[in-house]
Amino acid sequence: MARQGGRPGWLREPDPLQNPIGSRLAILGMIALIIGGAVAIVTGGEQPASGLPAGGTHASTPAPVSTAPVSAVPVSAENDAAELASWYHGSEGLRIRVATDVATVRSQLAAQNGAALKPACATLGTDISAAITAPVPPTAGARARYDAGGRGYTAATASCAQLFDGTRIEVGVLQQRIRTSLADGDREWAALAAIIGQPMATAAPAAP
Repeated sequence: MARQGGRPGWLREPDPLQNPIGSRLAILGMIALIIGGAVAIVTGGEQPASGLPAGGTHASTPAPVSTAPVSAVPVSAENDAAELASWYHGSEGLRIRVATDVATVRSQLAAQNGAALKPACATLGTDISAAITAPVPPTAGARARYDAGGRGYTAATASCAQLFDGTRIEVGVLQQRIRTSLADGDREWAALAAIIGQPMATAAPAAP
């Protein structure tokens, strides 16, 4: 029999609190809401680990500063190059004389012309002595090459002189020493020219 003023008992919706399963679900839902709200409160007020607001920039990061371009070649190197070029030009005549003497000595040595070889070696000795005592290159590296070349040519003239002064050394040995010493002098003066960036002096054209 139905109650007055209400729905029949068999049509009424069950009360979730009277249903053991429903009551448990309701309680779990309330707990989840409470935990979720607490987490939102805690995380909502936190700052990033770096202490910076999201999307911000670090206050201590310096702004890029433009710098003026700097010359890649030091001023001292530029000055050295200018001084070397000036010295090389000024000593050109003397170096051409030495190169001419060297070519003459080689030519007479190849021809086995002792009568012409002796004065040719003497002339080379005079000119290389003048070169050694003349103003030297203004930088240490160039000076070392210049001096080494001078020693090579000087050694050639010394061996050449021994061909005619009665030194008891085989002629073939002395002639080979002359060739080797001339090659040493050429190698060092070629290296000198490479340092300066100029061609090596060559023999003057033969007189007609």
